[in-house]
Amino acid sequence: MDPRHPELCEDFLLPNSEQYRTDGEGQCFAILLCSWLGGWEAQGQLLTIEDVGRVMGIPVNLKDRDAFHLTIEEYLHALISLIDELARLAVNSVTLGDYRRPLQISHFIKDLHAGFQILSLKNDSLRKRSDSIKYNVKKVEDVVYDLSLRNLVSGATSAPKEGWEIT
Repeated sequence: MDPRHPELCEDFLLPNSEQYRTDGEGQCFAILLCSWLGGWEAQGQLLTIEDVGRVMGIPVNLKDRDAFHLTIEEYLHALISLIDELARLAVNSVTLGDYRRPLQISHFIKDLHAGFQILSLKNDSLRKRSDSIKYNVKKVEDVVYDLSLRNLVSGATSAPKEGWEIT
């Protein structure tokens, strides 16, 4: 939606179908990925749903009226897509000789995974897609483990977060 025409956001009603949900989710994903890579904010930072709505020029999570908006479900689906893509980026980064990026990705997606574990998701598509997060976390952990075995990352940058104990 064009932010120069806010009346379109308020008056334009769209049917509640998969096509419009996936379009919003795809746009949200693109904005989240671009932002994480350093397009809007500091690199490695996650935009909130309000920030994404501001970039898209649409309201978010409307409950009081029926209008086109970005839902929390679309945002969460976009976060899962972001995790999927960052897991692929971790592997590709190593191939291109960037050994620090998988460490950044690992810490970031572990934090997101912890957030998803707190949620009480219903047995729907969001729940099924969120189950894939643990496999992506494992994939990135394997990449970081390989890097540390080959001494391609220093001990300081691959150390666990404060408070973790190595046994």
